[in-house]
Amino acid sequence: MGRKGAAVMMEHSDSFAYTISESALAKIAATAALGTKGVAGKKGRGIVVKYLDGIVAADVHIQAYYGVQLRTLALTVQQNVAKALTVMADPKHLEVHVTIEDVVMSPHEGQNHTGG
Repeated sequence: MGRKGAAVMMEHSDSFAYTISESALAKIAATAALGTKGVAGKKGRGIVVKYLDGIVAADVHIQAYYGVQLRTLALTVQQNVAKALTVMADPKHLEVHVTIEDVVMSPHEGQNHTGG
């Protein structure tokens, strides 16, 4: 389980089987998290997804833009990641943990608008 890209989620039926790797799940989670308005980027550990005992656990470490309501941002990121993983991978059990590691200025904040 611990190595990156390890096969984790498997479904089988009489005529169909598939596997989804931890790295694929992490890319789904990252795309959802980074696409959330107010998220400036990944931070610290970034986005790590593990599968253990039937539970998909996503740890999302991000930085936020200054001025964003952090509680709302964390909840929105959690919802977006959970929805993306559910729609694309349909895990039996899912946990999404969001940590805001840093707050940064927007690229447009603090610029001198007079040109000087």
